Amino acid sequence: MLVGQGDAVHATTNIRIRLEKRRDGIQLARTAGDLDALGAPVLREYLDERILPGHDFVLDLDEVTFLGSAGMKVLLDTDDRAARRHVRWALVGNNRPVARPLWATGLSDRLPLQPDVPAAIRELTSQPRVLHAL
Repeated sequence: MLVGQGDAVHATTNIRIRLEKRRDGIQLARTAGDLDALGAPVLREYLDERILPGHDFVLDLDEVTFLGSAGMKVLLDTDDRAARRHVRWALVGNNRPVARPLWATGLSDRLPLQPDVPAAIRELTSQPRVLHAL
């Protein structure tokens, strides 16, 4: 199912991001570690480089061990940036360290949260692609 992949590990944090480029065109970014004041900027930079028109993606946070306010801000900004760039995306984060703060803040209702990676991919592939004039 994969056509390419790459890993990013940041030296001063425990953040790991593994990118899997799927044949269906969806990019799957599996993220592990703490999305705190140190880790969140690493994820932001990584996503900023990859949120491009025509490149739908799934952000899998099931291996994230802490989601702080800085990490939640990155998720909100990602949602806004994806909408502006007409990029479809889905978020997977149903482990307790991620799901609990998303639920407590109400962000679970705002973000495109899916129960698991297969459901996220099904959601993205079931949506029709909308073309926008430049």
